[in-house]
Order: sequence, then structure tokens, then C-alpha cells
Amino acid sequence: MFNYIVITPFFPSSNSFRGTYLLDQVKAIKSNSNYNLLVIILSPFLAKSEGEYFIEGVHCKTFKIIDFPSFILPSFFNKINIKRFQKFLKKNYIKVNSKSIIHGHINYPSLNFLDFFSRKFSCKTILQHHGLDILQRNTGINIPFLKSFQNKLILKRFIKLSDLITIHVAVSSVVKNNLIKINAKLEDKIYICINGVDISKFYIQKIKKNNNDKFTIGCVANFWKIKDQMTLLKSINILKTRGIDDLNVKFVGTGETRKKCIKYANKYNIKCDFIDQLKHSDLLSFYNQLDLFVLPSIDEAFGCVYLEALACGVPFIGVKNQGIEDVIKNDLKKIQLFKSGCIINLSKLIHHFYSNKIKIEFDNKYKIENTVKKLLNHINPNE
Repeated sequence: MFNYIVITPFFPSSNSFRGTYLLDQVKAIKSNSNYNLLVIILSPFLAKSEGEYFIEGVHCKTFKIIDFPSFILPSFFNKINIKRFQKFLKKNYIKVNSKSIIHGHINYPSLNFLDFFSRKFSCKTILQHHGLDILQRNTGINIPFLKSFQNKLILKRFIKLSDLITIHVAVSSVVKNNLIKINAKLEDKIYICINGVDISKFYIQKIKKNNNDKFTIGCVANFWKIKDQMTLLKSINILKTRGIDDLNVKFVGTGETRKKCIKYANKYNIKCDFIDQLKHSDLLSFYNQLDLFVLPSIDEAFGCVYLEALACGVPFIGVKNQGIEDVIKNDLKKIQLFKSGCIINLSKLIHHFYSNKIKIEFDNKYKIENTVKKLLNHINPNE
């Protein structure tokens, strides 16, 4: 019998590394408990999937859900999907009882399945929120009047079902605050679990940096407006106009603002490398070539990349009032955080790290095995 089931709309496979953090978390749950664990991936009905597979020792099965494109009418097919899901459980010999733990990720569609498990088996249910957009208002359909209708449906269902969840897990205090704004009744049910780092994957390598003596800054993020890579480029340009010409920026990511950033870098002759993507396993060597990591994101629930870089011995700079502020010591906030969009402020912080050899130690309490142990203790304090 599987007594710990993870429900998620995304998880790494041989064809995709989306959701790599979830894999690290699941592995940590397995290695720090006696649970027999299974991951069930909720995949769109027509999407290609791997069905049943194992990845790094984790057992995964795929359940295809019926839904409209861009979930225009969320939960419209819920009754049909739940009936199909019960057959799926029976066919795959997945037995659940009141002592089982069901750990879902992302509000929709996971919440519907958590509700099913809660009502059917009276077991503990967990819903983990990874972003500030709890209700996924920024995803789905883009037609304004349909989007408004869709958002109302999702909000109504979340208010109705979220109270029934045993524990809501937020990856930072800002995510917790957003949850409370939506449903104040959840405050006592929310547990903050920082996205810990697997230090077997991210650590300081004993290698020489091959950056030709340039001060190298890294940024790993999709090129979306909210990630605000342009603020980093403009800050570098300020330093360049002041005679600091030995800076090199390495960007990893793709997206809508990438061309604009490349155009700006070329126009002002800013030394940059634009890398489409890296395998998660290649990030170790990437971080170890950096002197500083900067992510100027203005809508960041947490940002695993900050702590991954720090675990590799690379200090980071982030934006004030974002999730990462939870892990920055008070006396370091003045050199690690800047006001959103303030290029002058950011340029000063970069110059501070450039001019001084500042070492910031990685705190072992953010090792994923430690954050997961605390989570497991919160779920079952008597075990």
C-alpha cells in the first residue's frame, strides 16, 4: 500500500526536467521516512506522457484528466474525472486508508483530487503553494471576459474546498500572506516550508574559474517581464559608463523579453552570454563559474536558484519584499536586497560585491533534508 501519495501537474521525466525541485523534495521525503511513496502526475488528456516510470528511484504513474483547453471552465469535468480516477486507483492497485497522506502541488487541478481523498478516506491532505499567484490568475485563457469568469470559478471553488485541506504549505512568508488574503480562515493551517537545497547536487567545486579574470554575474530565469532582466542590464551599463569594463553577465533562459535584452546588450556593448537552457545537472558547474548571482524578479514566491547559487559559494542579490527575504540575515539585507526596478540601487550593490571579497555562508538549516524533516514532523508530530 502507498501511504504517501504526491499529486502534481508536473514532475521531471526523461523528456523534461520541469519540476526538478519536486523530485528533490520527494526523494528527501523517502529518505527521511518509512513511507511507501508514489507520485501521480495529472496530465492533460491529449498530452504526451510517459505513463508509468521511475526516476532516481521515485515511482511515478500518470493520470490523464479531461479538461477544456486552458481550463476555460475549471472543474467542469470534475465528476467524470473523479469517477475515472477511482477506476485508475483500482486498476493500479493503489490502496488508500485514513492513515495515508496525500500531498498535492498547485491549486488547480490538485485541489479537486485532494478533496476526493479527504471525503472518501478521511486522510490527511496537504496542498503546497509554490507561487504568489495562488489562484493561477496569470495562466489559462487570455480573453478578458472569459478570464474574468474563469477567475471567479476558481476563487469560488478554492474558498469552498481549501478549508477542508489539513495543511497548506507555503514556500515563503509572502506566499502565506497571499493565502490569508484569499481566505483568512486558513491562517492556522499554513506551514512555511522553505525550498531547501540538495547539497549532493549543489556544492563548491575545487576548480578554477575560466572567466578570464572578469567579474562574472549569473542570472537563471525565464525571460518574462516579471523576471526583469532588463534592470540588471541597465545596472551593468551604469557601472560600464563609470569605467568598470571587466564585467560579464551569463543569462540562462528563454522567453518573450529575451530579444529585447539581447538588443540592449549589443547596443551598449555589454559583455553577455545568453544560454537557452541548461540541464539541472549542468547548473553545478554554471554556478561555480560565477562571482555573483542576481535575480531582479518582482514577483518571486521564493526562488530556488538563489540558495542553489549560495550552496555553491556564490553570494546573491534579490529584490525587497519577495520570498527570498525570509532566508537573508537582517545585517545582510542592506547589501543583498534592492528596491524593485531601481537600477541605481542595484548598480551600487553589484559594485559593493565587485569591490569587496564578500563571502556569505550557506546555512545548513536550508539543506533539503533538514527542511523536509521539519515538514514531516509538522505533518505527523508523534512519529
